[in-house]
Amino acid sequence: IEASGPPQEFPDLAASTLLIHGKRYKKHERHWYEEGNFGFLVGDIAFRLHRSILSRRSSVISDLFSTPQPLFPIPELPSSGDNLIGVPFMELEDRAEDFAHILDFIYPNSLPVVQTRHLGVKNLMGIVRFTRKYLINDLKEWAISTLDSHLLPHASRGQSSPLKALLDKPSLYADPKFCIDIVHFSGECSLPKFLPLAFYALATAEWDQILGGASCLDQLSAQDRTRVHEGRLALSKAVLEKIPSLFEKLSSREGCTEDGCNSTKSLEPSTRWKGLMLHPLEELESLKVGWPFRTRFCVDCQKLVNQTQTIRDELKGRLTEFFKLEPKVAVANGSPGYDR
Repeated sequence: IEASGPPQEFPDLAASTLLIHGKRYKKHERHWYEEGNFGFLVGDIAFRLHRSILSRRSSVISDLFSTPQPLFPIPELPSSGDNLIGVPFMELEDRAEDFAHILDFIYPNSLPVVQTRHLGVKNLMGIVRFTRKYLINDLKEWAISTLDSHLLPHASRGQSSPLKALLDKPSLYADPKFCIDIVHFSGECSLPKFLPLAFYALATAEWDQILGGASCLDQLSAQDRTRVHEGRLALSKAVLEKIPSLFEKLSSREGCTEDGCNSTKSLEPSTRWKGLMLHPLEELESLKVGWPFRTRFCVDCQKLVNQTQTIRDELKGRLTEFFKLEPKVAVANGSPGYDR
């Protein structure tokens, strides 16, 4: 290693870069510790860290330290001939961004856990991948739990329509590229619980309104592409079996006049039917939440509310069946936990 550029009164980009075996690396802005005794090269970023701290958190990284590594001179110290005074550096085939996020948790004064709101869904997916690979289980479980709150429908305080909020635009699921990422991530990390909504979003996407969106399906395996199309057919069949009787009742009611009933919901039958066929889960939820919370209903209106919710929940619960995502009995060689 050799420092690039002459000493400067103020640090600049050149002073923060290193030349290693003809390749230039940039020192990480937070995780380059001058007293560090081991280095990692990840992408084009150099990290200088401490063996003892990383060994305590990851048995895999601890084992890596036992592998002999070439010794490079510390950039700030002179060296002559083969008498190198420095630290060993190891290359990792990971993303520097993911490694930096892990180090933010491992190094105690870098980023308190309470300050993690800046981490988006893709950051969390990267953390899960890295911690799964290097067996940092506590961080992996935290990241998965946090992903649950972002990617799965949960009723929460102040959120009256969690499923609709997840699927409606603008949302992550409105982006087919994100849905493809979820499919790949879920398979790679054996987390099939994130698959049903991703496949549902792909199967119900209005591809004619998404520029270049249909080409995203080419990034799926042939079996998963088939899964999208066959799942859409199975969903449509279930909708046609469940909804017509409910729809007839809804279409006949433009507002209840029963004494004491606060239902005043108006409906446009043709628009509503189209919505039910194209996006059944969102439409059924919008029917359910269209009435104000804790509204008093007459007997007939209450039956409609209950029936709408029941059908919505049943369809949502059958997504695994529609898209043939049943868990395997055994998962071998790290393959996804659903039948392919």
